[in-house]
Amino acid sequence: MDLTDLIKSTLTTNIRQNLLVLEKEEQKSKEKEEMVNIEEVSQQEEQQEELASTTRQLDAECLEELLGQVSRESAKLHLANLIAKLKKESLTLKRVEASKAKVSAPSSSSSTSKEVNDDAKSPAPAPAPVQVKSEPAKMPAPSAETRYVPISSFAFDAGGYNGKFVTLYVSLVGVGSLDRSNITCEFTKDSFDLIVKDYQGKTLRLMRDNLEHDIVNEKSKIIVKADKIVIKLAKVKGEYSYDSWTNLTDKKGKKKKAEEKSKDPSASIMELMKDMYDSGDDKMKKMIGETMLKQREGKLGGGPDGMPDMPPM
Repeated sequence: MDLTDLIKSTLTTNIRQNLLVLEKEEQKSKEKEEMVNIEEVSQQEEQQEELASTTRQLDAECLEELLGQVSRESAKLHLANLIAKLKKESLTLKRVEASKAKVSAPSSSSSTSKEVNDDAKSPAPAPAPVQVKSEPAKMPAPSAETRYVPISSFAFDAGGYNGKFVTLYVSLVGVGSLDRSNITCEFTKDSFDLIVKDYQGKTLRLMRDNLEHDIVNEKSKIIVKADKIVIKLAKVKGEYSYDSWTNLTDKKGKKKKAEEKSKDPSASIMELMKDMYDSGDDKMKKMIGETMLKQREGKLGGGPDGMPDMPPM
């Protein structure tokens, strides 16, 4: 072998060795990059888990700021329910995160002790903001011990001839989304008492204890719909038909009216005639008018037992 061939073979061998060294170094650098990427991804996942509770809390706070700008009542109610749900989820996630932190604390300290002290100290501040944020989330719900706010507006339907119910329609936007236990109504033979709790932070009440006629409290009921409450008062059935209502309440009071009638039997007859005249049709009014006219003229036969003179209707 001449000198030229020897030099060529030597150079070729050196080049191959250098290439092998370079390939090994590149492979090691790639493995290091993959390990760094894996560590970064795991750290990001841990941060996302830690931030899950605070994300819900921040969402709830943002929605609370928007709540004052919403004018529609039903939208306000939906937002308030969503805010309460987010706060509840935030508290639950914080408890989970706290338990995870207690479990992972010993294992993480043993693994990080092999690394630099600065790296071991870096996760320590993470629980601090979570604990501080938990304070506002524990704010109590609006107090249920508020004074009653009277319901002054409702629709009244006396029912048609021989109708079984007197019906009241109370319009309350979004009332159907309330828990059914927050809506109650107690009935007696001459009264009803409707109470709606926690409606937009208030406790509403509609009560009447001087109804025009007695009701059957066992058959009376309420129906809760999306935006209103329907109160159905069961009428008392007389000998021929159900009581005829003209008003919801009796301004004079049924007790006072009964006392006045019991004092003078003739006054009771007078009052009955007046009620029949006021509530009767044209034919009834004509017949009562003719009877009263004949009574004044003495055509019906007066006397001590006769009907007293009646004032004109």
